[in-house]
Amino acid sequence: MDHKSVAERVLQDVGGVGNIRAAAHCATRLRLVLKNQDSVDQSAIDNDEDLKGSFLNAGQFQIIVGPGDVNEVFK
Repeated sequence: MDHKSVAERVLQDVGGVGNIRAAAHCATRLRLVLKNQDSVDQSAIDNDEDLKGSFLNAGQFQIIVGPGDVNEVFK
């Protein structure tokens, strides 16, 4: 996995860095609080071969990256 490329695609698919209010991660997922959920291309994220899916939970848009890789993508 090319972590930088994945990070760039995620940023584009969530509507750009300007659409992110806050970002964090857990052991397997990126956790994003977004300004405008409608700007997300969830289909692109869910169909990205390097990502394992996404969902909205408790106001956070969460993207499943996987253990180990999530730390590098978050950087």
